[in-house]
Parts: sequence; C-alpha cells; structure tokens
Amino acid sequence: MLLHRTSAHDARVRREATALAAAGWDVSILELAMTDDGQDVAGGVRRISVLPPRWLASPAPARAFRTAFLGAFVPAIARLRPDVVHAHDAATLLPALLGARLSGSRVVYDSHELASGVQYRSGAWARVVNAIERLGAARADAIITVSDAIADRLRDRYGLASRPCVVRNVCALPRPKGRRTRRLRSAIDVDEATPLVLHQGSAAPGRGCETLVRSLVHLDSTVHLAFLGSTAPGYEVALDGIVDGLGLAARVHRLPGVPLPELLTWTREADVGVTLMQPTCENYRLTIPNKLFEYIAAGVPVVASETSGAAALVRGGGLGWTADPDDPRSVGAALRAAIGARADAALRDRLHKADASLRWESEQERLIALYGQLRRRL
Repeated sequence: MLLHRTSAHDARVRREATALAAAGWDVSILELAMTDDGQDVAGGVRRISVLPPRWLASPAPARAFRTAFLGAFVPAIARLRPDVVHAHDAATLLPALLGARLSGSRVVYDSHELASGVQYRSGAWARVVNAIERLGAARADAIITVSDAIADRLRDRYGLASRPCVVRNVCALPRPKGRRTRRLRSAIDVDEATPLVLHQGSAAPGRGCETLVRSLVHLDSTVHLAFLGSTAPGYEVALDGIVDGLGLAARVHRLPGVPLPELLTWTREADVGVTLMQPTCENYRLTIPNKLFEYIAAGVPVVASETSGAAALVRGGGLGWTADPDDPRSVGAALRAAIGARADAALRDRLHKADASLRWESEQERLIALYGQLRRRL
C-alpha cells in the first residue's frame, strides 16, 4: 500500500490493511512519513517510511519535492516486488503505476475522494492530478472508492468498463460499553444535563463550521458546541473571529484529536453529531464523511448537510435531521429538534439497528472478494 502521509491516524488505510492481512495477504504500508519500520499495525502489517532526503523535506520548490516524492516510492516498490500495489488517493497513483511496471505487479487505485472535484486543488496542479487519474484509472486492474455516487462519477468520467467497487468508510473502531465516561464533558467542563453539540474531525473551510458556530445564536444559551480534532492551518483565526464577535467564547470549545481506539467513548457523550459539508465542490456533494459512520457507531443522532451524500442515509434511516449548511437558522432548527429528542428511545433504537448493518466486518467482504479476483489473475 502507498500513502502520501502517515497511516497513524488514517482509519481507512489501517482497517483495509488489517483486513487483507487477516485474509492471508502479506501487507506493507509505504508511507511518506517518519515511522519506525516494523509490524506496528494490528495484524502484523508493516509500516515502512519512504521519506525523501531531509534537504528536500525542508523549504524547497514544490516541483523538486514532488519529484523526490515520486522517486522515493518507486525503488521501494521495486525492492519489495509485491503482487499488488494498492495506491491510496490520486497522489500515489503515478508511482504505483511506475513501480508496478518495474515489478510486474497488479495495481489497485483506492479513491478516497473525487480527486477531480476537490476544492483545494486548482490551476496547474489540478490539471496534473486530473491527468494522472485519467491515465491511472484506465490502467489500474481494479478501482475502489468510498460511495456509490463517486463510483458512478468515476465510471462515467473515464468510460470505465465496470463500476468501481464501493468500500464505504464504515466504522471499525471498538464500540464503547457500559456507562458513559466523562472524558469529553470533563475536558470542556460541562455536566450531563448540558446540551452538547459535537463536530468531530478536522475543522476546515467548506465543512460548515462557520455556519455551525453562527447557529448557536438561534439556540438556547445553555447549548455548548465542541470541535474535536485538528483545525486547518490558519482557519482558527476565522473561527475565533466569529466566536468572539458573537460573544460565544464560553460555549464553543476546540479540542485536539484523540487516539482512534478511544474516539467513540468521547463521541457518545454528545447529544448530536454534526457533518455539514457545503456544496463548494463536487467531491463534497458526493462523499459520505467518515464522521457520519462514527456518530452512528456511538449511538449519536446526526444533523447532516442536505446537499451531501450523507443526507439520503440520514433521512432514509431516520437517524437524525438535515439542514442547509449555509443557513445558520436552518442548522439551528435541526439542532433544536435533535436536542429535543435526547430521550427518544425510538431514535436510539434506529441508530442501534443502523450500526448493526454498517459494520466493517460485512463491508470488508467487498475488499477481500476484489483481492480474491486479483489473486486468481496473478
């Protein structure tokens, strides 16, 4: 497997790697990050650092770093001579193709998002990435992606003979048992009676974070909001400006991410979980965010963007409410309904049943079956 960052916090990469290892594959993750090489992922999966030389990792022309990045993966693939090279995201697709050509390997392209429709790529680099994906999609032996809508878009965009395999980012984390802990509420110093809204995962532009903060003025003053996870570089300035301008500093809290095995014990303390992808790019309109499955796994009702891929799942399963991610009043109304349903046993039962059907133990069978087909073609 190839990854252009660390696998330490990438739940999708880790669960796919361990699933394939359990199915009898010898799995190594080549990652562009500092790591101690060895079997440090559950199931004996090896993590191997392929960082380029230190002088290129320092401030350097982007073109030079990307060239070194490409060069770091290819010889590592050639040394391992794997049967399959699994490229996570478009960023690793070109080195996967080159390395596979040298080692005679099959190539799996795992599209974590619609690479041609993300908002953070523009100009020449967007054109390069799109060209790489067009080239790689035609040459990959198999393609995996995260939602039905993105699978359909990839098939139509590149004229694929078959629809990519959908392996959703359903939650594989351990479900918390017993009484709720007080980790999240203690960290922000609120008691059990305080209504608590949670935004889990990275706070970044296009994810409805500013709308979410503004929605608090339409809710009772007892309602608190917690952001659990990283904040995009520089974005905290925009969020803090809104918080301070609305006088909400005592009710809005930002906390760093927590270790993945512990995450759901924090999540389950919230009264409602929020995912508000805004329609700023095609990827956000088609994707189903990881946090949606994590909220469901923790038994937490959801308020989701009505313009994202999450909306159909939330509405269809009766798992929460949808709202306009650009309208604080709409989000406030949905949050008010969610908080009012804190004691709704039927809602909790629907969440429990949804979690039972959205288990990684079942979802991984699609991945294992795809690799079984590749094994027969080796």
